[in-house]
Amino acid sequence: MTSKQKELMSNLLRSNLLVSTGCTEPIAIAYATAVARTYLNEEPTNITLRISKNMAKNAMDAGIPNSKYTGAAFVASLGALYANPKDGFQLLENLSTEQHEKANRFAKEHVNIEIANTDKPLYIEVEMQGVKVKASRDPCRCWNTVKLIVSDGHTNVNSIEVNGKNVFEFSVNENSSESKNEGNANFSMKEVFEYAEELEDLRIFQKALDLNKKLSEVGKSDNCGLNVGKVKPFGEDTAISRIISSTTSAIDARMAGAPYPAMACTGSGNQGISTTIPVYQTGIELGVSMEKILRAIAISDLTAIFVKRNLNVLSYLCGAVIASCGASAGITYLLGGSYEDAEYAVKNVLASVTGMFCDGAKSTCAMKVLVCCIMAVYAANMAMSSNSKIMQKVGIARETLIDTIKNVSILESETSKTMDDTIMKIIVK
Repeated sequence: MTSKQKELMSNLLRSNLLVSTGCTEPIAIAYATAVARTYLNEEPTNITLRISKNMAKNAMDAGIPNSKYTGAAFVASLGALYANPKDGFQLLENLSTEQHEKANRFAKEHVNIEIANTDKPLYIEVEMQGVKVKASRDPCRCWNTVKLIVSDGHTNVNSIEVNGKNVFEFSVNENSSESKNEGNANFSMKEVFEYAEELEDLRIFQKALDLNKKLSEVGKSDNCGLNVGKVKPFGEDTAISRIISSTTSAIDARMAGAPYPAMACTGSGNQGISTTIPVYQTGIELGVSMEKILRAIAISDLTAIFVKRNLNVLSYLCGAVIASCGASAGITYLLGGSYEDAEYAVKNVLASVTGMFCDGAKSTCAMKVLVCCIMAVYAANMAMSSNSKIMQKVGIARETLIDTIKNVSILESETSKTMDDTIMKIIVK
C-alpha cells in the first residue's frame, strides 16, 4: 500500500466519521437556518425553506433530540432562533423545552416549506427576512433578507446573499464533497484490509463504538419507536438475535429522538450504527479481542464509504444497504476470512437487498436495518463457503465487486427521479 493510498483512506475516515446528535437531514436544515441567521443580525420574521424531495422525506418524521415536535419547518425555526452553527452536527443537542415550544409556534406562523426545483438530492435553500424599524416621525420598515444555499453535502454552504448582494460563494469540489464521485469508483478490498491491519491509532473506532453502544442501551431499556430491538421471535435468544437486537435498539432510540449522539458514517447516524454494532456484537459472540473488533469496524466503515462514493449523497435507495455492505466485510474479517472473501460478502449483500427503497427517516428504519443486518451476517458466512459465492453474472451481480457496484450506481441514477417522485407522492398524501 502506498503512502498516497493511506492518506486517502485516512482523509475519508476523518471526513465521513462525524459525531451527530439526531438525524442528519433535520440537522442540515437547522444548520442552514442557523448560518443564515448569523448574517441577518436580528430576529427573523419569516423563513421560506426550499428543499429537495430527498431532504423533505428524511426531515418529515425523524425524531428530534429532547423534543415532541418533528418536521422541516420546526427544525428550520429551531436552527434560526436558537442553534449555534459552530456546534456542527451537534447543534440541536442542548436546547430547552421552552425553546422547542417557541420554535414550534414560530414554525406554524412564519415558516413556509416548498419543494425546490432541482435535480440535486441534497439541496437546501433558505430565504430569511427580518424587520428593522428606523425611528423617525414617519417610521420606515426596511426589510433585511438573507438567502443561503446548501447542496451536495449536509454542511456545504455554496452561497450567501444579503439584501441581494453576494457575500459568499463556494464551488463544491467533487473530491471533498459527499456527492457522487465516479473518479474514485475503483478500489481494492485488499487495500482496505491492509490499511485496517496496519492502523496504529484505533481511537476513532473506539469512540464510535462507545457512542453507538450507548444508543443501543437506551433502546433496550426505554420505550423507543416500534421497539424493534426488543422483539424476539419464538422467544429465541441466539447469537444472531442478539446481533439484531443490539443494532436495531440503537436505531429505535435514535429515530425516536434520544438525546445522545451517534458516530455517523457517510453522512448518516443510522449507517454509522449499522457499520459498528453488528460487527462489535459478532466479535463478542465469537470471543475475539477488542483490538480485532476495532480493526473489523475500520474495515466496515471504509467499505461502506467506498460503496457510497459511487452513489448520490441522498438517494431513494435505503442507506441500510450501504451500511450492511460494510458490516458484511467487517464480519468476514472476524470470521477469519480474506479480503477476497469480503468482496464476495459485499457482492452477496448487493445482490440481495439493493432494491430496498428509502421512504424517509422514521421509526420503521429499524425494521429495514433488521433485514440488512441479517443479510450482512448471512452474506459473510456465505462468503466463507465455496458453495455460496456468486462467481458469475447473475441479476445485477457481476464477476467482480466493482462491476456489481457500478450496476447499482446505474440502477440508482437511471431510476432515481421517477422513484423519488412516486415515493413523495405517496408519503405526503
